Amino acid sequence: MVLEEVNNEELNPETVNQESLSVQEEKTAECVEYNNCSPAELIVEMEKFCSMDLVEAHRKDIEDIRSLFYKKQKVEFDEARRNYVAENGSAEGFTFDSKEKEFKDVYGRIKELRARIAEQRQKELAANLQVKLQIIDKIEKLTESPESMNKTFAEFKNLQEEWKNSGNVAVSEEKTIWEKYHLQVAKFYDYVKIDRELRDLDQKKNYEAKIALCEKAENLSEVKQIVKAFADLQILHEEWRKIGPVKEEFKEQLWERFKTATTVINKAHQDYFTNIKLQEEENLKKKTALCEKMDSIIANLEMTQKQWNTVTNQVLEIQKEWKTIGYAPQKQNTLIYERFSKVCDVFFSARKTFFGEVHEVENGNKKQKVALCEKAEAMQNRTDWKEATLDFIQLQKEWKKIGSTGFKDSQKLWNRFTSACNAFFDAKKEFEAAQDKALNDNIEIKESLIQKVSEISSEVKEDALKALAAIQEEWAKVQVPASAKADLQKRFSESVNGLLQKLDVEKTDAEDLAFRIKISALLLEKGGEDKVMQEVKKIKNKLAAVQSEIKSLENNVGFFSKSSDASKLIASVEKNIEKGKSEINLLEKRLKVINSILRERK
Repeated sequence: MVLEEVNNEELNPETVNQESLSVQEEKTAECVEYNNCSPAELIVEMEKFCSMDLVEAHRKDIEDIRSLFYKKQKVEFDEARRNYVAENGSAEGFTFDSKEKEFKDVYGRIKELRARIAEQRQKELAANLQVKLQIIDKIEKLTESPESMNKTFAEFKNLQEEWKNSGNVAVSEEKTIWEKYHLQVAKFYDYVKIDRELRDLDQKKNYEAKIALCEKAENLSEVKQIVKAFADLQILHEEWRKIGPVKEEFKEQLWERFKTATTVINKAHQDYFTNIKLQEEENLKKKTALCEKMDSIIANLEMTQKQWNTVTNQVLEIQKEWKTIGYAPQKQNTLIYERFSKVCDVFFSARKTFFGEVHEVENGNKKQKVALCEKAEAMQNRTDWKEATLDFIQLQKEWKKIGSTGFKDSQKLWNRFTSACNAFFDAKKEFEAAQDKALNDNIEIKESLIQKVSEISSEVKEDALKALAAIQEEWAKVQVPASAKADLQKRFSESVNGLLQKLDVEKTDAEDLAFRIKISALLLEKGGEDKVMQEVKKIKNKLAAVQSEIKSLENNVGFFSKSSDASKLIASVEKNIEKGKSEINLLEKRLKVINSILRERK
């Protein structure tokens, strides 16, 4: 009886090799474990694999680290350069502490280990090839063996087991060696007349093994990590090739079942990379949109300080959003990053220039405000309330004209300035409050003086006038609030006038007395002498005006004789002249009164 022929499709090494290449591509594309490491930490991680037993087992880790190292170093270089330019205005003099030499030293050791492993592997592949050729030769010689069939078949099974354990050969030799092996196995089954029971038992065993592989392949569709599922599938294919033939009736359906499960994993694997590519394209669109936003921002950098602050926050949000976006396609990733980095550098360089100028202006404003603070502090203890108040108001006006000093100093300087101003005005309020209290107390004194005037006896005129003069002098010394002054003065004047009428004092004498009281009162007020001198100025101006008017009237009298109504006009003019002379006498008399009072004060 002839055992089942081995399926050529099952033994095709090209299918497995192509799928293995896809695994390597996916391993290169995936980078999960080391994203949070710095370049220096990545070098440390790379060092861990510098041994013969780890360098090949962790090929994916090594290449992931290598890819990440150059990406992270590029990011750090760009960020350091951008910060340097932002602080110094240009890249001149910029240096960067690169870890590339240290990395290349470690990676060079790994390459040396790989070369040694590759050399060793070539030797192993060559040795495996010799072992397989010897196994093929032994299978060929089995057909010439005089031994019993059971012993021959047992030896054949041992040779098959040796073949399974003999290891891989070079890819260039793999197809040929499998064809030779398959040819000798087929010849052996054609030659050996083994009984059906033994053959059925072997085929049943092979059938069960392939069923198990089908189930394992089908279960791989439940594995979430498609990369691991794809790698496991390659192992199942390798095991499938090592299992012997099954009955012809099951051969095709088993292979179709296994192939269907393989197709599911292959499609998922292909979709995985397709999705990665689509995501990278989407990432490129998002990053391009952010670059365009930055382009529109740097197109108009003529802004106020408030606008600069607002737009800076927008740029920081754009940079924050950039960091959340993954890689773009490999060919465009570096280019799009350089484009974004360049527009950010332009913005922050312009911002630095603008705020440098603002800072210079603010420093000038600060010096002016410090000077005003010093002036206010030097003035805060003054007690010349009126003049000092005017000086403080002037300082406040000057403060308002000065621009900003920046957030850092603005409130501090304002607190210093207002503290000095408030110290003065609080002291002034306390003084005025005390003054107001004293003035309010004086209202009763004034009331009593009014009462005293009304109580003066009018029997002896001279005594009455002396008493009145004493009261008037005391009245002038007593100050009251402005709100009560007019009413009290009116009542006092009415009381005085009433007394003078009783005493039958002439009107002119009464007016002189009232004027004397007025001047004396002014002199007792704050700034009284200045007020009296203003009164003197008003009298002199009035005197000059009246004298000028009289002179003009006297000069024009001669012209009136030619008029038919000359006598009437002359009489009117002369009347005005006399009236003016009387007014001159009154004004000159008041000047004498003022001079007399001023002399008495000295």
